[in-house]
Amino acid sequence: MTKNYSGKTVLIIGGGLLQIPAIKSAKELGLFTIVADLDPVAEGMKLADYPLIISTRNADGIASFAAEFSKKKTIDAVFTAGTDVSVTVAKTQAALGLPGIKYEDALAASDKSLMRRRFADYHVNQPGFVSIKNYNEIEKACSRLSFPLVIKPADNMGARGVKKIFSIIEAREAYNTTVQFSASKTVIIEEFMDGPELSIDALVYNGEIFITGIGDRIIENPPYFIETGHIMPSALPPDQISAGCEVFKQGIKALGITIGAAKGDIKITPQGAMVGEIAARLSGGFMSGFTYPYATGVNLTANALAIALGYPPPDLEEKFSRVSAEKAIIARPGKIFSINGLEDAQKISGCKNIFLKYKTGDLVKAPTSNVEKGGNVIVVGETRTEALSIADHVLSTIKIITV
Repeated sequence: MTKNYSGKTVLIIGGGLLQIPAIKSAKELGLFTIVADLDPVAEGMKLADYPLIISTRNADGIASFAAEFSKKKTIDAVFTAGTDVSVTVAKTQAALGLPGIKYEDALAASDKSLMRRRFADYHVNQPGFVSIKNYNEIEKACSRLSFPLVIKPADNMGARGVKKIFSIIEAREAYNTTVQFSASKTVIIEEFMDGPELSIDALVYNGEIFITGIGDRIIENPPYFIETGHIMPSALPPDQISAGCEVFKQGIKALGITIGAAKGDIKITPQGAMVGEIAARLSGGFMSGFTYPYATGVNLTANALAIALGYPPPDLEEKFSRVSAEKAIIARPGKIFSINGLEDAQKISGCKNIFLKYKTGDLVKAPTSNVEKGGNVIVVGETRTEALSIADHVLSTIKIITV
């Protein structure tokens, strides 16, 4: 990536771990970085040229700040990755007159109830679903669908409050937990999609869709949906990958994502490729900012930043073809007595990153969502077998003892 945007300014929404690649890429591209996050000591805030302490979901507040700041120094782009704040991005872009998707489209890409309705309107293949706002609607909703079902909040991420259910009784039991994770108090009950899952990134410029990273998403720990890792690139047959990409593109168009980025969770089912969900941003889960660059040599984030600035993506040609894998660190339930082996694990050939959240003394429970995992390891190898072997070696070297 040889582009330099010195003198231009980007407002990045989010200063957490998954926004670090965006902040670093922006600085490498010569951009002045404003980073908005409610946590003043977030890792990304430490890197920012101008840290802005504000909730990433305060769309009106951030848009007002940006409009006022631009009177003194022009903000040339608004950007996020890895977190569901596309509504904030869209509102701020509109306030500044910058290229971006419409507010109502950003809302549809953030609220799963609106998203499902939009897909239905455009005949995008998806599971049967019902949105409910009341406990008393559960029985009627379930009667319209076929078990097994999945219950989820309409407006959250990280698999919070998401559970597989097999009866109306289980739906009733799960509802009170699930609804707590929805700001709008809206719950979706949908038919379970059986089959392997793809995680796909795309960039969009003037309506043209560029499919980039395609990885195999590993979901385990039923009845919950814990992403225990992903592998880049996918090993599914070409026809299944093609079908997944096609339904993803249909979903992107249905959501009105004509510029920016899109991330899709796509299931390959006996009824064909189906959309799990699509977000109007680059992926989180260490894919767009870590495993894809490690596997291909392409800085996807830098290309997405170029689009946010109003330019076409300058450098999507893959430099090499390797396999990168991410795996979750999940300790046995209990109180953490000791953590050893980190330094040795980091020295293993092919180990690129270890992100450990656990600390001695922490109480560990079996995760029910992705935010409850203890960390992640990211590796790269020349083949899928080698990458997975390295990942297992790294995980086995990290000794987390619980009592």
